[in-house]
Amino acid sequence: MSDYTLHVPSIRGVTTNSPDLPYNEEDFPMDDIADLDDYFLLSTSGIPPEDFDDLLIPVAHVDQRLSLPLLRRAIDELETIDDIDPEKKAETIEMIHDLAECFPNDNLGDD
Repeated sequence: MSDYTLHVPSIRGVTTNSPDLPYNEEDFPMDDIADLDDYFLLSTSGIPPEDFDDLLIPVAHVDQRLSLPLLRRAIDELETIDDIDPEKKAETIEMIHDLAECFPNDNLGDD
């Protein structure tokens, strides 16, 4: 199993809009790879990440607003990671649900 690092993203607001995906490193308004972890939940190389491709499960727009559509997508995306430790997977699901509390009138299961 791969070792994934769970990271609490830094957010600056919320949105119900869906961003254009997939993200590329040049989509972000900063040059330091260490700042990019604030948009993602998992890293394969620790925090800060060693490389942009180490970051998994985006949950924020490039302007750092937490995105409800990305949170909804995050659970499905997590299911595609075959080599994640069951405990880390459970922690990540809990984090997704905790972040979803920023949207009190919405539910992760609603469309």
